[in-house]
Amino acid sequence: MSGVGAKTGTAEEGDHTNGWLTAYDSRISVAALVEGGSSGVDSAGYVVRRLLGGS
Repeated sequence: MSGVGAKTGTAEEGDHTNGWLTAYDSRISVAALVEGGSSGVDSAGYVVRRLLGGS
């Protein structure tokens, strides 16, 4: 899909993991960070999906 993208990531911090995700299209961009999340897609992905109106 042209003009649409997303990137997930995981960051180790001390004794826990943080998951993040950024996404964009031609109209909007969003980002989420979940401290203590398992990974970007498995934690922050759900936050972004809910924010954008998905179930």
